[in-house]
Amino acid sequence: MSPIIRRGVLRLHQLASGRHILDRLDSLQKTQWLSRIELEELQRKKIISLVEYAYQHVPYYRRIFDEIGFQPGDLQNDFTLFQRIPILTKEIIRSHTEELKTTDRAHLEQLSLVTTSGSTGQPLTFWQDHEYRDCVTADIQRHLEWAGAALGQPHAYIWGASFEVSSQQALRTQLIDWEWNRFLTNAFMLSDQSMADFAQLVIKKQPNVLYGYASSLYNFARFVRQIPEMEITFQGVISSAETLLPIYREYIEETFQCKVFDRYGSKELGGIACECEAHTGLHISAENNFIEILNHGIAAEPGEAGQIIVTNLNNRGMPFIRYSIDDEGAWSRSLTCICGRGAPMLEKVEGRLVDTFWTPDGRKVWAGFAGAGYSCLSHPSIKQFQVIQESLDYLIIRVVRDGEVPQETMDQFSDVVHTVFGENMEVHWEFPDEIPVLPSGKHQYAVCKINEGITNLHMRPKVPANSSS
Repeated sequence: MSPIIRRGVLRLHQLASGRHILDRLDSLQKTQWLSRIELEELQRKKIISLVEYAYQHVPYYRRIFDEIGFQPGDLQNDFTLFQRIPILTKEIIRSHTEELKTTDRAHLEQLSLVTTSGSTGQPLTFWQDHEYRDCVTADIQRHLEWAGAALGQPHAYIWGASFEVSSQQALRTQLIDWEWNRFLTNAFMLSDQSMADFAQLVIKKQPNVLYGYASSLYNFARFVRQIPEMEITFQGVISSAETLLPIYREYIEETFQCKVFDRYGSKELGGIACECEAHTGLHISAENNFIEILNHGIAAEPGEAGQIIVTNLNNRGMPFIRYSIDDEGAWSRSLTCICGRGAPMLEKVEGRLVDTFWTPDGRKVWAGFAGAGYSCLSHPSIKQFQVIQESLDYLIIRVVRDGEVPQETMDQFSDVVHTVFGENMEVHWEFPDEIPVLPSGKHQYAVCKINEGITNLHMRPKVPANSSS
């Protein structure tokens, strides 16, 4: 089916369902070429409209605005007043879910209840409306185009899929997949057999782009390399929903002979930023999300890491205004990109704050060790790994082996740990048969079991009786 005919099919489905995905995509394809100033003005108008709506129709925001003496109309003359709005946290959402939902009947009729996977151990439940979902879908398609899959061209996913779906839901999913010319293998059950079946589909359908979790893409690349006669290439690979470690990027690019596009987003906010073909940073999806980066409550300078605060500009069903996503990142030092797109760029996203490690002297260490540490764990004998900080002076390294792991490799990683954390950090190795994925299908490669401010951190836990060393 030609892209023109497929677009016609999508247009018919859009008319029948009352959705506006293609309209939003057409808009994004134009606005991405606006200047920085034009995009900032677009954001300002959308924020003012959103805040006014929240005050009128969302009980939580009416109460909070009244308590702090904030009037939405004041933003027209002084937009800096937006920063007076208290930061929204996951704890607030859990405590005030119903109060954060719109009372506007027009939006109540189109809400969908969504629950995150709870990678931190605490799932989040919230509501999303049609406009939000249309904009998210359109933004994904825009990023697919950046990676090499224009509308209607085949693309593949390694992504989480629910096991509990009705036959009607399954049929609807199949129809939508056919309309968008995409297919999927379930990251929840990624086995040698499922990857072999998926590889055959890839060879048959020749998708332009592969989209998936970083760890799942890496595991699929490892599987492909184990079969010498199997050659699979793509025009681009999009990694999303997990931290893209440098060793993952390098391995995936070498295997599939293409560039990896790092995409940053979340279930509650959709796409936040994505690399373009220049790969010099991650362009903010400025039409959909307004980003602040704060260092101790003050706007961070370019290159300076800080807390990422996001305001989604589309979801009126349950507005997320100045929401702390519990990630850290930094603005790019470059004001422009050679691709010509005007949206500002993130230089880096350092991952979940909950995955931040701590040194005995109180320093904070990103779980990726700035990319240096995990390069030691790229040895072919290591299928999968996980690093767990149990206390300030005790790390557990879990490795799923594919053959014998050289002592030299383990020593190299231990040396990196001691360089980063100090010589008093004890490293303990475990070799389980598997490392379970999270309920989302993602692999949490870094786990920190301590928090800043706890006083008894120096107490080392006992080594589990069933561990190996």
